[in-house]
Amino acid sequence: MNRRTLLLGSGVAVSTVLAGCSSDDSADEGNGGNGTDTSDGSAGSDVDTLRSIGETIDRDDPLFDPEAERYEGSGRKSVTDLSLDSGLTTLAFDHDGTSDFVVLLGGDDEAVLVNETGAVDGATAIATSAGDYVLDVAADGDWTLHVGQPRAPDAAIHTPPAEASDTGPAVVGPVAIEDTATISGEHAGESNFIVMAYTEADSGQFAGEEVFNEIGTVESETTVDHPGTVWIDVQADGDWSLEVE
Repeated sequence: MNRRTLLLGSGVAVSTVLAGCSSDDSADEGNGGNGTDTSDGSAGSDVDTLRSIGETIDRDDPLFDPEAERYEGSGRKSVTDLSLDSGLTTLAFDHDGTSDFVVLLGGDDEAVLVNETGAVDGATAIATSAGDYVLDVAADGDWTLHVGQPRAPDAAIHTPPAEASDTGPAVVGPVAIEDTATISGEHAGESNFIVMAYTEADSGQFAGEEVFNEIGTVESETTVDHPGTVWIDVQADGDWSLEVE
């Protein structure tokens, strides 16, 4: 990110919105992103486990972005003068309140990045055009945001077959898709299960490819035609799993 200094302000009006993460760096370096991750002492397997972007926060290179930024606050505040390059932007977040937690992106590409209730942590992703942005935060408790634009090194990029599982919102990857890939997904929640595939170079609000957009319990499979270094954005309210082949 070519980012100017970001400031925290208060008293920002947030529009009403309709409702719709530490890992050992050597794990990726040791397996070259192809095959087994034995950082837990196990023998590993032939299937890669994709990394959750939130787990990179405590690395020397958080969010795979040397210029990743951390912001914290309590209640309603704003982050201003946010300058982003063209490409994928990820937001890792946590909130310890009991009511609505909403994060809005304002600027060239406007979006509702987070719309959750109560204590929550997770991540989300959006493809952004180069420009200046604002993050408006509405919350009733303490919160933390980490903003980055990932550019994963080759050693961290997985190749299919790969899998991931978690509970709630997350961004997982990176996985190299050369042409097309088959993605199988399961969801045990009650609300929306929305899965998007983004390359690190994707730019603009219409970028990326929708993988799943369903409600409630899901067990489905689809083909994705989105080549590149791909991160998968998962919005869910329950346990979920993905397999990329």
